[in-house]
Amino acid sequence: MEFKTKKKFGQHLLISEGVIKKIVDVIEITPSDIIVEIGVGTGQLTEEILKRNPKILYGIEIDKTAYPIIEQRFKNFKNFILIKKDFFDVNLKEIAKDKIKLVGNLPYNISSLILVSTVFYIDIIERAVFMIQKEVAEKLIAKPKTKNYTFLSVFIQTFFEIEYVMSVPARFFKPPPKVTSAVVKLTPKKELPISLKEAKEYKNFISGLFSNKRKMLRSKIDKNLLEKANIPETARVEELSLEDFINLYKNYQATKSK
Repeated sequence: MEFKTKKKFGQHLLISEGVIKKIVDVIEITPSDIIVEIGVGTGQLTEEILKRNPKILYGIEIDKTAYPIIEQRFKNFKNFILIKKDFFDVNLKEIAKDKIKLVGNLPYNISSLILVSTVFYIDIIERAVFMIQKEVAEKLIAKPKTKNYTFLSVFIQTFFEIEYVMSVPARFFKPPPKVTSAVVKLTPKKELPISLKEAKEYKNFISGLFSNKRKMLRSKIDKNLLEKANIPETARVEELSLEDFINLYKNYQATKSK
């Protein structure tokens, strides 16, 4: 069946067998694994996952024109379930009662939103392996005082250990994107410095600090809080370490609860 990629869904189909196998190697599939794939497309990655025989693979796909192709291609796999929805309309905790492994060649136009969403499922995620735009991958591993250090860097690094697996040139996709891609692996930290129930408020707190990032922190937050966290009031947000953000947030929470 003929399939046309759609710009509105940010579709770039991965066609390199070597890269596909490498991604699935990084997932480290076992027979007891519950895998969730975000964006099945026409199923190139899906097929390689199913070859490794997980307990079950849930494939989430928004594009209705892909459904007949997917259903035909995987009709003989009892351990494959197609979820015909937008990822943001799926509650992963409803489809998986145990730990899951997340994987996907993410649409570049929403990859950052999906990455942020994974934090709110961290209690059921064993690991996540994603293909994303290289520029976004570099933000995930960025350090303070660098141009790639953003809200995304701090928020994801708070909850996950991040490994930059490899870069992937545009020629390995159909159609080729205008950017280089990258594979990253996210592993939840064994001890979370911020609890899951606080994640939303923490997200808003960090996001607020990164607005107008060139302004000194004293224009955004109480000077007493900065002093308690041992942060100079003339500092700018991109100068703060991950520990500074966590410390500042905890002092902020302590002040609120008084």
